[in-house]
Amino acid sequence: MYVKYKWSVNECKEAFQMMEMFMDTYSKRIGFDVKNSKRFVASGPVASRFSSSSEESKTAYYLSRLYCKRAEWLIKIQQDAGHLAPKAREKAKWRSSNAACLNQVAYRAASPKRRGRRAATARMSAAFSNRNVQDDASTSASVSSSESDSQVYTDIECLYMLQENRISEKILESYRAATVLDNKWYKAWHSLALQHYFEAKNYAKHSRVTSSVIEKYVVPAVYGFSRAIMLFKEDTTLQDTLRLLTVWFSYSEHESVVKAVIEGINCIPLQTWLQVIPQILARIHIKSESTSRLIKQLLAELGKFHPHAILFSLYVAARSDHLKRSQAAGEVLADLHILYPKLVNETGVVSQDLIRTAMLPCEMWHETLTDMEACLYLQANIDEVVKTLRTLHNQLRNAQTLPELRFVDRFGKELAAAEAYLEKYVASAPMSRDESLLDNAWKLYYGPVFRKNIKDNFVGQRMALRVDSLLLRECTLTLTQSSSMSLAVPGTYDPASEVVLIDSFHQEAVLCKTKKRPRRLLIKGSDGHEYRFILKGNEDMRQDERAMQLFGLIKLLLSRDTEAARRSLAIEQFPIIPLSSSCGLAGFYPNCEDLHDIVRDYRVANNIEPYYENELAKRYHTKWEYLPIPERLKLFKIIWNKAPGDDLKRALWYKAPNAEEWLTRRTNYTRSTAVMAMTGHILGLGDRHMSNIMMHERTGKIVHIDFGDCFEITAQRAQFPEKVPFRLTRMIISAMEQGTIEGTFKFSANHTMRVLRANQESLMAVLEAFVFDPLVSWYYTQDLQKPTEVGPTAASHLRTDSGAVCSITPIDSPPSYYTKRVHGHASNSNIDDLLCGSRPDEAFGINPRIKDEGSDDGSWQYGNPKAIEIINRIRDKLAGADFGPGQNLGVAEQVEKLVEQATSLDNLAVLFPGWMGFW
Repeated sequence: MYVKYKWSVNECKEAFQMMEMFMDTYSKRIGFDVKNSKRFVASGPVASRFSSSSEESKTAYYLSRLYCKRAEWLIKIQQDAGHLAPKAREKAKWRSSNAACLNQVAYRAASPKRRGRRAATARMSAAFSNRNVQDDASTSASVSSSESDSQVYTDIECLYMLQENRISEKILESYRAATVLDNKWYKAWHSLALQHYFEAKNYAKHSRVTSSVIEKYVVPAVYGFSRAIMLFKEDTTLQDTLRLLTVWFSYSEHESVVKAVIEGINCIPLQTWLQVIPQILARIHIKSESTSRLIKQLLAELGKFHPHAILFSLYVAARSDHLKRSQAAGEVLADLHILYPKLVNETGVVSQDLIRTAMLPCEMWHETLTDMEACLYLQANIDEVVKTLRTLHNQLRNAQTLPELRFVDRFGKELAAAEAYLEKYVASAPMSRDESLLDNAWKLYYGPVFRKNIKDNFVGQRMALRVDSLLLRECTLTLTQSSSMSLAVPGTYDPASEVVLIDSFHQEAVLCKTKKRPRRLLIKGSDGHEYRFILKGNEDMRQDERAMQLFGLIKLLLSRDTEAARRSLAIEQFPIIPLSSSCGLAGFYPNCEDLHDIVRDYRVANNIEPYYENELAKRYHTKWEYLPIPERLKLFKIIWNKAPGDDLKRALWYKAPNAEEWLTRRTNYTRSTAVMAMTGHILGLGDRHMSNIMMHERTGKIVHIDFGDCFEITAQRAQFPEKVPFRLTRMIISAMEQGTIEGTFKFSANHTMRVLRANQESLMAVLEAFVFDPLVSWYYTQDLQKPTEVGPTAASHLRTDSGAVCSITPIDSPPSYYTKRVHGHASNSNIDDLLCGSRPDEAFGINPRIKDEGSDDGSWQYGNPKAIEIINRIRDKLAGADFGPGQNLGVAEQVEKLVEQATSLDNLAVLFPGWMGFW
């Protein structure tokens, strides 16, 4: 304890000397030599050599802790040296230049032989005075007198690297000693593996990784992570398992690495791999034959003992457009079909029918043609257009359900003619293609099919009639006839619990009143309970699945922290089950309502215009969202002062049955808002409009949905970039009541950020796997294409008939905050869908999320500059350096600056109108 005290008060030299003295003393007692630990291992484990109660055993135990602490201190010294190295080099450069000026006269007068010695002495003395290190190799340095001061800079840098390498070896030596002295200590094995992993990454940054580096760092990292996973006693080993997969897939072409992985797989409990099935399946089509074969064997073994946990994911891979990926998943499914023929068939039928229900043919063609228009005319990606349209035509040729047959009967003739034009265009030589063929095809797609029939007749009719349910017997072939199935209810499988099987499906699917109209499904389980799900179409749910992995780890870390657990800080989770690359199920969090509906319903019930702020802005300017930023900010402040913005606070008060329940809900609401704010900032989560934030009716806890925009991708939009780290608008703040953000919110935010920063390496393991996942990261690791202006230009919205830029003055009298209802409905309820938070990219006719099934090369993304930039940005956030270089803020300071950004009117005024910054 005294040694730790010395270190804490910055008496590091004395603390280190005392630690070395203790280690020497303890080592002599048990005959341990840190330089020759292999001999100590060869004589047998410590546990078998000494009895558990003997003094030697206790000495070995304490010595292992000392070596581990020594390694941690060396890492701290290494990190500090890394921060100070640039300043030290600059200082040495300045000193050397002054020394050169002072010795100039003597240098000229000296003989040629002495000049060389003096130049070398001057350079090396400057280097040693800066770094205070001694190296035998430096004494042999000799250079000519014509070399400039830049050589001094190089010498200093080389000496620093030598010193850094020696520290790295000492760190590895210390962790290795800790594992030898206590072979069953998880922390020692985890730290040793992690240090080997970092050393391998450092080599990969600066040079090609050679076979010697593989044997020295990568293979020990695999063994270390495998051993750590075996020894971990808690309820999750997610971070170590993901690190192991990262090392494996990064160096899968080396047979020694694959051999080490095989040994690890044979020792690690099979159940461990269930938590990383998405990451394993993402590399099933990797180039390395040995790794691909091993992945298929591991998946087959998982399917043998845990089929309910893997079958849906396998079918997603089997339906991939990527041939190798589809074939590899098909091979595993064929193996499992031999063991469980009924279960495999039922999974295929259920997933296929759910995909049919998620997107009816009219919806599918409407969404696809909208995306293809942008792909064709804005991105000029003709190959993607042809590939996507061919897939839709093939689906129509296999029409089976009633909606599909109706669609073919109604639009089959026009689509066949359009397909003929398209195929003629593709069949011709690329250099001599007739562009009129493509134009004729698109005229048929967009004219009779898209604009006239689908958009006007189907979409318009659906929105006008407000159809709110679908009959499953019309959309599927077998779901309504299925009963007492062998398949588990999606997302409920737990190896430690009894399997809940599907008993039946409810006959109707309710349509949600949002833009993409997801369906609400009810599945009755064999336990008698009903399980609710949201079935989403035209949306890749694999990213949401990865986000839930991160939330699960953060929830676990918060529960282990005393202060966070005392305040019940946690993240609410729900199961995510992808069914294809564009469809999936989300477990419906029960008794929840989104904040948008809560505010809107409150206003309707109290005769208040639901979108009063938007209508007021239109009174000042019909295209107010296109105003220049200064004018828009001025208008935003005017509206901010005219509208009270306390609707959410009043709605929560009226919903509570009594004051005690209201107080409990308010506390839960504030704490959960703080937790998700900090988590969302680390993840770079965007698109946090009111429809993506749910509230539990009974507890008041906040539940976030839709994690399609991560890693600050919304801040990079060409139109309406999001500059806020999370949603903390005035309605969110006012619902916290008297304490606002200065009370419970900041206390909870500080504790959450403290826990996240203290567990940086565990979080980075999950986030690196997220960023480097070839199935979900491609969107983030490319430069976003700036959208082309569609329709009237932005400038045309800002000018009057005379050509002058309009001023912020009301066009006529502003609307009343209290508006009469017509038959109980809002007078402008048709803007409900516009203001539900649709993305700006979609509003401009651009959907950049063209699906991609990844690359053959499992390590393609590790060298991507954009991916590296994302990882470095996340590391800065977890170190408090996210507000600029050299600004390592404390937790409280970091939270304070984030709150300032989130509440800044300058940032809120430039957001997309659907984000509802007024609220």
